Amino acid sequence: MRGWFIGALFTLLLPVTVEGQAVALPGRFEVAAGGLWAAPVSMGAADATETAPNGTRFRLFSSETSLASAVGLEGRIGVRLTTLLQLEGSASHAAPTRRTRIRSDAEGIPDLTLAETVNQWTIEAALVAHLARWRLGTRSVPFLSVGVGYLRQLHEGETLVETGRIYQGGGGVNILLKQRAGERLLKSAGLRLGARGAVRTGGSLDNRVRIAPLVDVSLFLRY
Repeated sequence: MRGWFIGALFTLLLPVTVEGQAVALPGRFEVAAGGLWAAPVSMGAADATETAPNGTRFRLFSSETSLASAVGLEGRIGVRLTTLLQLEGSASHAAPTRRTRIRSDAEGIPDLTLAETVNQWTIEAALVAHLARWRLGTRSVPFLSVGVGYLRQLHEGETLVETGRIYQGGGGVNILLKQRAGERLLKSAGLRLGARGAVRTGGSLDNRVRIAPLVDVSLFLRY
């Protein structure tokens, strides 16, 4: 069973050749830059309580907190390890709004929403598999990726810094826009469209695990 699985995986990822040439993205080194969109993340609800003289808990108010969706910037560098695999490092920045809705106050204070901007940076490393066998036409190569990284959040007013971890998995497609043959430095250029799920712990999430989708678009150059 194990041998069958390894054989099937090898067949799936084996590059296809066209007229004797491997279907891959030309160039060994890659630099890329673009934008990303992060979906909103709910942090859940919580009650603020106090202990009465008889030992019972009394609710003062309830709150619900979330990080709004955000648009950010991402830069990436990569090096091709094999025809199939590429090792990448990336950094990104976004500034989502953190909102806390306070309601059901015991003293009858009207509901209100508190908001602040959170500057968020990530540094990640990822392993990318280019699925040349499943290419789309002659210029589009799908890929799968998994990664892990560091999360840093600076709250509004720069008075509080929180850190955490981020784990990602997803995929997308590389669309080859230009290819240059010969000994030229620039081998190819194209567009990368990706989507991935981000699992975050720590930071504003208070060590709770939350999952949010990310979508990215970037222009890449390969040398």
